[in-house]
Amino acid sequence: MSLWDTRNPLPAGRSCAPGIRQWLVLAPLLIGLCACAPVATKQTKAAAPQNLLWPPPPDLPRFEFETVLQSATDITVESDAERWQRSIQGGRPLSDAVVLDKPSAIASRAGRVYVAEPSASAITVFDASRKRLFRFGLREPNVLKRPQALALDDEGKVYVLDPQLRKVMVFDAIGLFVHSIALGRKFTNPVGLAVQGDGKTVYVVDRGNVEQDDHKVVALAPDGSERFRLGPRGKAPGQFNIPLAATVAADGTLYVVDSGNFRIQAFGAKGEFKFQFGGAGTGIGLFSRPRAISLDRDGNIYVGDGGFNNVQIFSPAGQLLMPLGQLSRDPGPGNYALLAGVAIDETGRLYVLDQYFKKIEVFRWLNDDEARQKMAARKQRQS
Repeated sequence: MSLWDTRNPLPAGRSCAPGIRQWLVLAPLLIGLCACAPVATKQTKAAAPQNLLWPPPPDLPRFEFETVLQSATDITVESDAERWQRSIQGGRPLSDAVVLDKPSAIASRAGRVYVAEPSASAITVFDASRKRLFRFGLREPNVLKRPQALALDDEGKVYVLDPQLRKVMVFDAIGLFVHSIALGRKFTNPVGLAVQGDGKTVYVVDRGNVEQDDHKVVALAPDGSERFRLGPRGKAPGQFNIPLAATVAADGTLYVVDSGNFRIQAFGAKGEFKFQFGGAGTGIGLFSRPRAISLDRDGNIYVGDGGFNNVQIFSPAGQLLMPLGQLSRDPGPGNYALLAGVAIDETGRLYVLDQYFKKIEVFRWLNDDEARQKMAARKQRQS
């Protein structure tokens, strides 16, 4: 059974959503904020009342804010015995400092949240399964230089696009190096990465540059040989204008964020064009600056928009289901100033990465019973 009841989906291009209206008002201010020094302290756990359920009434809630990840203390629980042992041995306490700097991409599987951090030359991992925070890509000779994008295959291997190395580096789930795929000189400005579940096809997204038409997506075999390519620059189906990201469904469908054309394009496993959705505009179902994409286990499509600073959720056919989040100066749940990535894990949890607030927000999927209970409790509190 699908996670979603799509009998009454929201109509594409519905009147301007609250977050989008706010964008029109706050855009000049946020541009100024982003030019200033980035947020350096944890601010997302304020005591002020916050919206924790999405979508808002009267719709049945589907996601509940669960937690925020920013530091070692968000993932590690120190027992009394460990605290006592640390105190007598003179160990340092767990740091509450924000570890994220300028994260560019996110992925999650089996309790681990992987974050690409170009400025740290590493992948930062919030590992709930082992209750630890660690980084990989720092060990010679298989060091990362500027990891830009990442993707996971069905075995949990982590594929990392490093444009400075001109390679896709492949690690196991805990960061041990497996192998690499050389990109050579066939890419102008590689920025996005996707991988087929069996690992047999790796897709590299090349945004090109403004002077040339070499905007493309290239499908590579594990040995680096080219299977096929999509592009070049243009507005027709199968062409791109500043493609930024991609993801692959279980059936092999490739979804590409065609940012400059304000759309998502879908292709078959052999590169054949299937359909597209989106467009430029201020209504939900449309885009301002689409830049990130992920899929849940039912093939629903989550698109992160860095202009509207929200996540819009679509059915596998591109039918709008709901938006989540808004542009805001307040770093509380569901508020974003520079949304950089989205990810869905196998449990249906949604992870939203914000570069300005330096946070990862985690949202838990609510089944029908939980959603009705949450709605009833909300009505009781309001009465």
